[in-house]
Amino acid sequence: MSAHRSETEYYGQPHRQALYNLRYIITGRGKCLCQLMELSVNLLLIICAAVPYSNSATYRDVASLGGLYYYYYGGANAFTGAEAEKVKALDQQFYQLKLPPYVYTMACGGALMAYVCAMFALGIFRVTYRWPPVLLGEALLNFLIGLGYIPALAFYFIKVQEIYNNPICKEREQMYSSKGLKGFECQFNGADIAGGLFGVLGVFVFMFGAVLAVRAFRSVRELKRQRTNEDDHF
Repeated sequence: MSAHRSETEYYGQPHRQALYNLRYIITGRGKCLCQLMELSVNLLLIICAAVPYSNSATYRDVASLGGLYYYYYGGANAFTGAEAEKVKALDQQFYQLKLPPYVYTMACGGALMAYVCAMFALGIFRVTYRWPPVLLGEALLNFLIGLGYIPALAFYFIKVQEIYNNPICKEREQMYSSKGLKGFECQFNGADIAGGLFGVLGVFVFMFGAVLAVRAFRSVRELKRQRTNEDDHF
């Protein structure tokens, strides 16, 4: 009995190890790289949204202190008195105005990162091997997420454009441009454009992830069928 058990362990252990290695090569490596891309894309989206979100600075009326402060920080290009207070108020109003689309982007990006991490954990703990239908669920979710990026991008750019067309932004731009100050134009900035490009990339990455999940399901099902046939044979 013990000799038979030792022989079973001798042949059984390599068999289980081969199944694990084969599964990793076929369904793990490419899938893990795709999940890493999904994670990176959403992290970059969060960063792109966090840049304008964190820019809450308002105009600093240093020139009103007079003397050398006026000489170095003032002159014709400085706002003083009532003008300075008005610019500060416009800065605060503009900051509150632009928050919603960036908060929405960071929230969605964080939720998708949590989803990707959960799918990665399921793969690490071989849940997708024990219950292959999980892979079909992942494929469906990835497909829906990939499609969801398209209306999300449209919503994002529509809302940002509405912000730049708002009278608050236009008045703020006019006041800064009257002093020859640049960087306050009501137009898409680098972070907005980069966020859009990463969003487009997200469409393709999650669609590709859906394809890989379907291929992984087929591979795992074939491996389990082979293992069942071999167990029946023994």
